This record gives sequence, C-alpha cells and structure tokens, in this order.
Amino acid sequence: MQKLKHEPAYYETTKFKWRQRIGFGISDYACNLAYLLANTYLLFYYTNCAGLAAGAVGFMFVVTKFIDAFTDYMVGAMIDRTDTKMGRYRPWMLYGAPVLAVGMVLLFSVPTGWSAGAKLAWAYVTYVIFSFGYTLVNIPMAPIVSSLSPSATERTKISTTRTVFSNLGSLTSSLFVLPMVYFFSGSKDATGAALATGYRNTNIVLGIIVIVIMAICVFSIVEINPPTQSAGKSSLIKDIGNLVKNKYYIMFLGEVFFLFLGYLGMYGAMQYYYTYIVGDVSGMSLALTLLTLLAIPTMVLAAYLNGKGIAKIKLIQFGAIVDVIGYLILFFTSNGTVATASLGLIGLGFGFRSSMFFSMMPDIFDYTEWQVGRNLGGTQNAIQGFVNKLSSAAASAIVSALLVWGNYDAAKLDEAISKGVDIATNFSQTHTAINFAFGGLSLISTILAIVVLLPYDLDKKYPQIRADLDKRQNKN
Repeated sequence: MQKLKHEPAYYETTKFKWRQRIGFGISDYACNLAYLLANTYLLFYYTNCAGLAAGAVGFMFVVTKFIDAFTDYMVGAMIDRTDTKMGRYRPWMLYGAPVLAVGMVLLFSVPTGWSAGAKLAWAYVTYVIFSFGYTLVNIPMAPIVSSLSPSATERTKISTTRTVFSNLGSLTSSLFVLPMVYFFSGSKDATGAALATGYRNTNIVLGIIVIVIMAICVFSIVEINPPTQSAGKSSLIKDIGNLVKNKYYIMFLGEVFFLFLGYLGMYGAMQYYYTYIVGDVSGMSLALTLLTLLAIPTMVLAAYLNGKGIAKIKLIQFGAIVDVIGYLILFFTSNGTVATASLGLIGLGFGFRSSMFFSMMPDIFDYTEWQVGRNLGGTQNAIQGFVNKLSSAAASAIVSALLVWGNYDAAKLDEAISKGVDIATNFSQTHTAINFAFGGLSLISTILAIVVLLPYDLDKKYPQIRADLDKRQNKN
C-alpha cells in the first residue's frame, strides 16, 4: 500500500500540480517516440531495407494482434490487482521501459543476410516483443490519470500536458529521426544494408532516451487519489460483462479504432508519398513538423474551452470536422506544397481531438466504477490499447494491401526516379495506390469517427457521477 509522504495541503499546491502535469506528460513523449517510429518508418524499413514483401508484412501486422489481445488483457487485469508502495500503476511504467527500448532496437535489426523466411520470422518475434513492451508502459498511463487527481478539471490539465508532450515526441521524430538515420547510414542517398544500419543505430539512441524519460516520470509523480474500490477476485467473462454495460466505453472503442486507423494510415503511407509522389523525401520533415507543432496550440485551446464549460464531445467533434476538410484536400492533390499545408490543417484539428480523447478516458473509467462498484481502469485501458494496436495493424495492412494492388516495386521505382522517369505517368497504378493510402483511408475513417460518438452525452452526467464516487470514497 502506497503511503503519502506529505500533508494533504501539499498536494493542493500549484508547485505540486505542475510537477504532476509535467512529470506525467513526459511519459507520452517517450511513448510517442516509440509509437511513431513503428508506425511511420517500420513498413518502409521492412520493404526497402529488409527486403520483405509488403503483403507478408501486412499479414504479420494483423496476426500479431491476436497475441496482443492476450497479453494486453493479462497486463490490464494484473494492473487492476496491483498494490505496492509505489502505487498501482507506476511500477509497470518503470519496469516496462527497458522491454520497450529493447523491442525498438530489435524491430529495426532484421539480419539482411538471412533468407526471406528467416527475416520474416525475425519480424514476427521482434514485433511481439516491441508490442509487449509498449503494453507494459502504455496501459497504466490512462487509468493513472484518475489517481493523479480527484478533480475533473485538473485531470483535463494533466491530460492536455500529456498530449502536448506527445506531440513534442512526434516533433522530435519528424525533425531528427531521418537526419539521424542518414547520419548513421553515412549518406542521405544510402540504401540497403547501410540504410538499415542507420535505422538500427537511431533506435539504440532513442531506446536509451525512452528508459531515462520513463524513470524521471515515475519518480516525479505521486498517486494521490487511489481507486475507491479494490478489483478483488473476478474473471475475464465477468470483467467483460461489466465493461459491456458501459455504453460510453463501447462508443469510445469505436472512436479509438477509427481515430487511429485514419491517422496511422496516413503516417504509414507518408514516406512512400514524399519519396515517390512528391519526389523529395526531405519535404516529409516539414510536413511532420507542421502536423505535430500546429496541434499544440489547439490542445491548449481545447483545455481552456473545456474549463470554460464547453463539453469535451463538442470539442472532439469540431476537431474531427477540421480534419475531414484537411483529408479531403489531401485526397484530391498530388502537389507536395498543398499536401504539406493540408497536414498543417489536420494537425490543428487533431489537437482538439487528441486533447479531449485523453481527457474523456478517466470520465469513462469512472462511469464503469460508478455502475458496477469496481475499478477496472487497467482492464479497460488494456482493451482500449488492444483496439488501438488492432487499428494500427489494420492501417498497416490496408496500406500494404494497397501497395500490393498498385504493383509496388521499390527497386523499379528507385531506378525510375534516378533516370528522371515520371512516376504518375509510367507507374499510374502505384501512384494511385499511394495517394489513396495517404489521404483516402484517413478521410473515410475520420467520418466514421464522427458518427460513432454522436450519441455520447456523458459530459452532462459526469458531475453527479463524480459526486457519488466521492461520497463512496469518504465512507471508506
């Protein structure tokens, strides 16, 4: 059982609150470094450096999710039953970080001299290790927000700080990953084994950064508002039955799937788009910078507006509409300048969406506890994490399938570019596949993300729910 070291008044000070916000926020900086590395660069690495077939890789992304389904639930259930001097959630974040870092390195260390079958087996095993490490670190990060503060307003500020740092992680990735890869490769024009070495060494550096940041996070924050109810003995069937009773959680899972399907599909196709459609991969850094940097002011604005009484659901839907406009432009253009500007607009919309997305999660977890009398935050976030990973796998699989449909051949395309051949004219089907993967998939997914949250009205009910939970806590 965790014991607080200070008097209650200390935990109400502005200094402590900012320590909680920033200390927790940096955790998603580390997570996003790992997350975007896998979702932005891994498919390109597999096809262009490791020499794996796009179809086989897409199938691998889907198959490994069945393993994730088991590990995610087991970790979530174990978290709900954890009770240590460090609290319920922090130990998982601390000890999971080295596993995640090792997984990052192994992902981008496919032995290029091996046979195709052996390389694919390496991809399967190392992707499972990476996913398990991400599970250990990430699943506690949503339910811990409820433990960091009992105040809904303060939780929104904590969640907003998290999303700001998350985007700073994305910004770091956009500004430094490719330059680091080229530095370790020895040349911007490096290909094959040399480029593969660049990716591996980049991940070694970033893996160390992830471990250090997670350690700082864990020892900076305090779980001052532990769950009011112990999870106790239960079963998978009973837990799932309790979660199904929460209609808002079901809507939220739909939102998770479509939100990340569109966003990660765009990320997965981006390097192909700027390499073969725009013809200048260096333009990708500016695009990623705008996408991540412009989201930060709208994250802060969303938190401010929510504090002024505007419902979270209205802010997340507004951001989605802005994104729809950006994806529409993206879908109908092959111009690099227009595409980059569109990504900036998408970043503005995504700032509203991501800030309120993370702020909604503690409310939904509290609703489950209010309904069934048991805190299942770890299990809920485990299932949400699995849906997120399933969405990521679906995005990669769809992009891979589009590449297969488009007869994608990296060697032929690289040769054509070196000879000045027009890709749009001479590889029209490949051109169409990449363009649709980059914009079309995201457009459809964002529209569906708007639809699944139309019945959501928890914002109106939450104040009374929180009051009831506080009464229960005071009786304990």
